[in-house]
Amino acid sequence: MEISEELNRKDHFFLDLDNTVWDWDSLKPGAEELVHRLRQSDKQVKFHTDNTLMSREGYADKLSSMGIEAEKTDVFTVGYALARHLSENMVSKAYVVGETGLMEELERNGIEITEEAETVIFGYDRQFNYSKARKALETVENGGRVYLCSTEKYFQSSMTKKPHQGLFNRIFDDFDRTEIAGKPGELFVEQFKNYFDYNRTNSIFIGDRLADIETGKKLGMTTGGFIGGNLSKKKLRKAEKRQKPDFGVDNLQKLRRRIL
Repeated sequence: MEISEELNRKDHFFLDLDNTVWDWDSLKPGAEELVHRLRQSDKQVKFHTDNTLMSREGYADKLSSMGIEAEKTDVFTVGYALARHLSENMVSKAYVVGETGLMEELERNGIEITEEAETVIFGYDRQFNYSKARKALETVENGGRVYLCSTEKYFQSSMTKKPHQGLFNRIFDDFDRTEIAGKPGELFVEQFKNYFDYNRTNSIFIGDRLADIETGKKLGMTTGGFIGGNLSKKKLRKAEKRQKPDFGVDNLQKLRRRIL
């Protein structure tokens, strides 16, 4: 079976946001049309991200404002995944390095944000500084646990490339009580399974990082690598089997033509 025929048989499409659907302040060419055509063909389109700048509501509103209608239940974020995980494991307090979106998801699930906590949530924070790093390290050195929301190294807009939290994660390298909560971590995968209703054999997981591909494979889905930004053909050729996508695409308009 050719890949185009196989893709056309799928009924659930899970699209990464940053560097796949958009460059933060502008949609990728063909993104709006792809989503609209998929939905017109009675296919489900959902979104995933381990960027913690916004809550699920925030991302849904942002998508809608850019022409892609979305509800909060269409979006899965690492902030929500972490909030559910902590709540299920009776963790009620956390020291948070991050911004409003992450804090909203945690607080809505009963997590108190305080410096008097044994758990550190380390997310993308554009006001990250020495004081925050010192407090986070102090908590971990005293036996606390740290959850890393993302391994993303750069935050890309249509005009600039800025540091993402992945560049700062290494401050926790010497501690074994560290867990990746974002892609491709098991926490993200397990909460994703509980969040969406889908048949994995009829689903596609698309993103622009090797972490996206590995996540999709852990979920048992067909995986697509969006080439550009974080992914290159050279990087894919060198990738381990667990990070090699079933197909690659460098343009969402081309992807639409292969599916519809």
